[in-house]
Amino acid sequence: MAITTTSEVDPAVSTYYDRILLERALPFLIHDMFAEQRDIPAKSGNTIKFRRYSALTTATTPLTEGQTPNGQKLAKTDLTATIAFYGDFVTITDVIDLTVEDPVLTVEAELLGEQAGETRDELTKDMLSATASLTQATQGANGSTPTEINKTDIQTVVQTLLGNKAKMLRSVVTASRGVGTTPVRAAFWGTMHSDIITPDLEDVQEFIPTAKYPAQSTVLESEWGSTGNVRWVYSTNAEKTSGSPDTYDLNIIGRNAYAITSITGGTLKNIVKNFGDGDDPLNQRATSGWKFAYVSRILNDSFMHILQVSKA
Repeated sequence: MAITTTSEVDPAVSTYYDRILLERALPFLIHDMFAEQRDIPAKSGNTIKFRRYSALTTATTPLTEGQTPNGQKLAKTDLTATIAFYGDFVTITDVIDLTVEDPVLTVEAELLGEQAGETRDELTKDMLSATASLTQATQGANGSTPTEINKTDIQTVVQTLLGNKAKMLRSVVTASRGVGTTPVRAAFWGTMHSDIITPDLEDVQEFIPTAKYPAQSTVLESEWGSTGNVRWVYSTNAEKTSGSPDTYDLNIIGRNAYAITSITGGTLKNIVKNFGDGDDPLNQRATSGWKFAYVSRILNDSFMHILQVSKA
């Protein structure tokens, strides 16, 4: 029996193109989240100066009748940071605009926005990694240097920050009537690579997952849970150094530890040049790009600390 199959009559278009674009894998952008925002007004230069006064020593010596004490001098520390400009763009041709099925200009803007966000996150991460305060974990059980994350080393860092008079960034979350919920202590914020979530973080003694927080309204999208006085957020963008073993820098951050600065009017902008703009006599090119002015600065090394760990 003669049967006609696609071997004899094949479709003119053999592949169907699904125009619903696949979702891109994007990291959480966590490194700006706990900064002080201190911007420079427009027309006021490109360098910001931060100033801190040293505390006065206590006056525990009784006054002598009729005699004026020596008094004390004020002492200050000045820190400066200079704005830099960052940006990138993509060019498409009129042929792409006329022939490609996708809304290329829209996709282009989305990709550039994601690139700008990750660029800023990486800039802040690199600044945080330069803090002078670092401790390698030693109390884990994996035998590496450093060891895996553990309760004892976390408590050591917390104790160091408290000894430096660092203030926590989150207040106590009290217990509720919800079944299985657990009160959450006042806390510093900690940042970590997603590699360290499981089993490492979850194996830390007295770890509390966000699902057991009594107030879900306080939970950040990137937050995984808490250990003692640290609440942890994660990202694939967090600091990781390949080696034997791979090591991970976990930033534990208190209030006023670092700042991020822009110039008024210099925040992130999408800049679009349409076909025919500029040197384009035949309307052949269009560009979309972004630009921002930005700098990040450690304000006080004593208010943040890196706990360096390896995988369990």
